[in-house]
Amino acid sequence: MILTMSRPFAIYIGLLGVATLVVIAWPPIALFGLFLGVVPGIFFWVAPSLFVYSLLWWSTRAAIQQTPIARRAQAGLLRFVVPAFSAAIIAVPAVLIPYLNNMRAEEVAQRLRDSDREPDEPIVLPETVALVMDGNYNWPKKKPFCETLCVRLLFNSSVARVIAVDPAYGSTAAFWIERREVCPDRPNLNFDVRWTTDFPLTRGDTPEDRVRARIAGGECLMEGDGHLEEATATISYRHVQKGTTIFQRPWSLQPGPPVVNRLEISNTSGATLYRRTEVILIDLTTPLQIATAAGLLTTVTYAGWARYNKTLGQIGPHGRDVLPYILRDAVKTPEKNPH
Repeated sequence: MILTMSRPFAIYIGLLGVATLVVIAWPPIALFGLFLGVVPGIFFWVAPSLFVYSLLWWSTRAAIQQTPIARRAQAGLLRFVVPAFSAAIIAVPAVLIPYLNNMRAEEVAQRLRDSDREPDEPIVLPETVALVMDGNYNWPKKKPFCETLCVRLLFNSSVARVIAVDPAYGSTAAFWIERREVCPDRPNLNFDVRWTTDFPLTRGDTPEDRVRARIAGGECLMEGDGHLEEATATISYRHVQKGTTIFQRPWSLQPGPPVVNRLEISNTSGATLYRRTEVILIDLTTPLQIATAAGLLTTVTYAGWARYNKTLGQIGPHGRDVLPYILRDAVKTPEKNPH
């Protein structure tokens, strides 16, 4: 029995094939399709996946119909059983492949987090603390900033001295507070990392506003030379593994190693008081789908297997999602006027 594609199905596959080629070659067309109406946008969005699964289904169905068992079966039975069986054959790998890949990725992530230590009680810090933060670097000064955590510890009087360290360049700087009539101009501080506990923000009363007001009132943030050896406790935020992003290896079923960040607090003897490892996985969607993406304000586009980021042990940039809960009042929003 020679199976030929029906005219309606051939037209259907032809239209999907053209749409698939267009949207993979130029992903923004799916976005512009939404501007023309919901239906064109959805059509371009689902076209690649629908084309692949439809063609696989038809090919599987055609192959089954050529088997001796199918040839001997009644025509009525073929009409219902073979299409359903063909769909099941296609559905099984479409579900199993992402499920098994994602499960293996989570097993790797769990091994990376096996050494984590998260005590229930808050951690009490000594007078001198080192902050080792990846990416905390003031390019003009060639030294680390007193960033958000540093500022909070000092202006809450939780510590007397902070040794800021940038591990990438090996540079250090010491920060402390002195009361003076006139403070040095342009203190080396930075509030780029916003903590979720600070929201909602009130105009004129942000953590940065409060700190700058206190500096203007004579609580001067001083900066000088410092050495890591001075500290009797260390808080570190490090990029353990760069990993891959969702835009890399778009057509590989194995997305590559995950992004791994780690927040640690240790004492002067090197004993770990706290450790949390953040693992950012790139999971495949279930079932397998082909995705395209583009934005209005960016030239970055994506065409490949549909994926999504999954974060285990979230700590946020510089540990902002964890530090408010493990250091408690030591890192609360500084008071407007503590006196």
